[in-house]
Amino acid sequence: MSSHAPAGCPVTGLGSEFDPFRPPYLDDPYPFFARARLDEPVFYSAEIDHWVVSRYDDVKRVLRDVDAFSAANVQDPVCPWPADAVEWFESHRFGLRPNLSNNDAPSHTMVRGFLRDAFNPRRISWLEPHVTRLATAAVDRVEQRLRRGEVVDLVDAMLCDVPAEVLFVFLGIPDADIERVKRWSAGRALLTWGQLSPAEVRSELPEFVAYLQYCFDLVDRLQEDPGEDYTSELLRRIEIERPEDFDRGRVAQTLFGLLMAGHETTTNQSGLAVRALLSTPGAWGRLVERPDEIPNAVEELIRYDCSVVAWRRLARVDVELSGVSVPAGSRLLVLLGSANHDEGHFPDGDVLDLDRANARNHLSFGFGAHYCLGAPLARLELRVFLEILTQRLPDLELVPTTYHFSPNTSHRGPMELPVRLGGGSS
Repeated sequence: MSSHAPAGCPVTGLGSEFDPFRPPYLDDPYPFFARARLDEPVFYSAEIDHWVVSRYDDVKRVLRDVDAFSAANVQDPVCPWPADAVEWFESHRFGLRPNLSNNDAPSHTMVRGFLRDAFNPRRISWLEPHVTRLATAAVDRVEQRLRRGEVVDLVDAMLCDVPAEVLFVFLGIPDADIERVKRWSAGRALLTWGQLSPAEVRSELPEFVAYLQYCFDLVDRLQEDPGEDYTSELLRRIEIERPEDFDRGRVAQTLFGLLMAGHETTTNQSGLAVRALLSTPGAWGRLVERPDEIPNAVEELIRYDCSVVAWRRLARVDVELSGVSVPAGSRLLVLLGSANHDEGHFPDGDVLDLDRANARNHLSFGFGAHYCLGAPLARLELRVFLEILTQRLPDLELVPTTYHFSPNTSHRGPMELPVRLGGGSS
């Protein structure tokens, strides 16, 4: 990690304050976002050696313009690993290639095209009964405990397990592996987007390698004994279509990516959404009374407090953003959460407004060629969760607590969400 700004770019103002790994930013980044959009919409951070971009139009441009901005650095560690750790990791010879989020055209176009049907309407229709069944069973258990007067951590009791279980059904993973995959995903977030010491990197890497090896082994098993899952379908299509440069290794990498993107982000988004509704006067009760408003509420909740709060790009050429010159080769951290609160596009953007007409214009799922492949599944799960929770638990309320968040630049969600039953709807 660079310890100084690029030549001619002194680290002053917000660049000297920016610390995405610790409070107060970690607890609530939105006040910092507001300052950045107003005072210094593009600044250099020596802390992570990235240019930080906060306004909606700039963020959207960076995500859209694939000629000026590469996605090649998306999965690189924000804080580079020590050389010996890199060498040890590479000795396992997984043969990893740029695949989806960290890939550029023409390879990205090929990969994305082959995966185009992953979450199409037919698959979402097939998945919805599974989401409903698993969510209903979880709420059954939660309700029993709440009716006994218990305080329940909704993340632990429902929001962590259900998205993972849905992905297991979809990807053909045995239910018995859920705890391992959840543990691996948490470690991966810190290794890629966190700020670990060299000793911590070395400590976490064996689990990271085990996670990757699990994905490659599962693909081998499904090749020999395929099921009705999506992973098996990809393997069958490879045999029939013989796509260029798409083999079992790419299937394993796709599986690896979906396992995190498909459940970690949904867990985080669901926790943020329930917290926002229960902490905004009248919001929970409104959805209890008007369940038909839940689909638009889902979009506003995803805009208001998104689970992927920042993403990355690499400048291919010299560019100018909000009047600031950013040199070719620079790494950029684009603040999706800040863009979603930009007053120029979302009036009173810091307010949760369930009537917001343009809520769907948020950038929480990215924009353009790299728009999130799993967005339809994320929307489905959050909608179903809210439908069941508001109808079954109309008197749900938050228990005051200090929330904790994983110390990383990009993935954000409450690690706990204690709730209880109150005397009436919020």
